[in-house]
Amino acid sequence: DLHGGEKFQIMYRSQKDEAGRIVRHSDIVYTSLTVGGKARKLYVYEPPKGPVQYLNERGQGNRRALMKTPIDGARLTSRFGYRKHPLLGFTKLHAGVDFGARPGTPIYAAGDGTIVKIGWFGTYGRYIRIRHGSVYETAYAHMSRFRRGLRVGSRVKQGDTVGYVGSSGRSTGPHLHYEVIRNGRQVNPMKIALPSRKNLKGRELKQFLAHRKEIDARYAALGKANERQRQGSVQTVRSDAAAGCRNGVRTDPKDTRPCN
Repeated sequence: DLHGGEKFQIMYRSQKDEAGRIVRHSDIVYTSLTVGGKARKLYVYEPPKGPVQYLNERGQGNRRALMKTPIDGARLTSRFGYRKHPLLGFTKLHAGVDFGARPGTPIYAAGDGTIVKIGWFGTYGRYIRIRHGSVYETAYAHMSRFRRGLRVGSRVKQGDTVGYVGSSGRSTGPHLHYEVIRNGRQVNPMKIALPSRKNLKGRELKQFLAHRKEIDARYAALGKANERQRQGSVQTVRSDAAAGCRNGVRTDPKDTRPCN
């Protein structure tokens, strides 16, 4: 959890024109978040084969195979378990979790997988179920609409938008009903120990460590360059002030001599 006073650092690629001016910022290559005096570093690594990965200093993936919260900016409005149904009025199992959000808020695939069901599904309204390997599936209900082009058999990646928050089916208002299904049974998404992504080993790990060393060197050089620039600016201000100038402008408006 964040409590204020944390330190966040980021390094990204940029493109310059022939005059050396930055014209475009590009991909992030490194981030560091310091919490409680401990730095948590992540390196963006694209192996020779396979998708981009986000790895810590030891080449371990930081992302779980499944996301617990496949939506941004939402609040948890109903937990997993038995509850009094807000429409039916009697107690029954709520086999997922609900996230209240504004209509049209994007809903993300919780992990890499294949869509096995998409369409209207009774009281669930507009519904998608995604299979993630042989053990896990996830389901998303009450959508307003699906992302265009999706169908049964479509492959999705973790974080891909699959639909948008709505209130279709039996619903009291706009929200996402989210389920995690393990071996055919719904389980509590907030409490299960979700599998981690595969960590690098052997030759792959050696290649990543070389990449990490290069990124660390670039970040250190960038920090030194920024410090030199900052010190130069301070020295310029001080020398100007000694000559009756500050930041290239005379402090006395009656003094018409130029600032050097």
